[in-house]
Amino acid sequence: MRAYHLCSELIAARLAAAGVKTSEHEILINLRRQPGMSQQALAARCFTAKSHISGLLGDLEARGWISRQPDPADGRVKRLSLTPAGAEMATRTAAIQAEVVTLMTEGTPAVELQRIASAMAEVSSRLELALRGAPGAE
Repeated sequence: MRAYHLCSELIAARLAAAGVKTSEHEILINLRRQPGMSQQALAARCFTAKSHISGLLGDLEARGWISRQPDPADGRVKRLSLTPAGAEMATRTAAIQAEVVTLMTEGTPAVELQRIASAMAEVSSRLELALRGAPGAE
């Protein structure tokens, strides 16, 4: 938990220096990976409420970083994508994140990093099962 909080604090500080909040970075990175996501899919990916994402999207749209386009198959759904300025900012924030990851993993042997990744994947699976209410997952 301590490492998680220290990592969050460091990345938040470095993003703030670039004028971006952590939640905004998360949106930018997700739209960079998967352009055209719906607001609902983005909220699920960011583990946050759709109403919270809506406010953040309004801010990002006002900054000229994202655009919302109607879904051709369902006019009620808006598809989200980065503008050129948003793509540039996503590239900057991804570099900040990569710097923090490099700092965290520097000097750790690859085999140890793989062991940690495997252990965290197992932990994540158990937590996902518990969140879905699977019997015996607790």
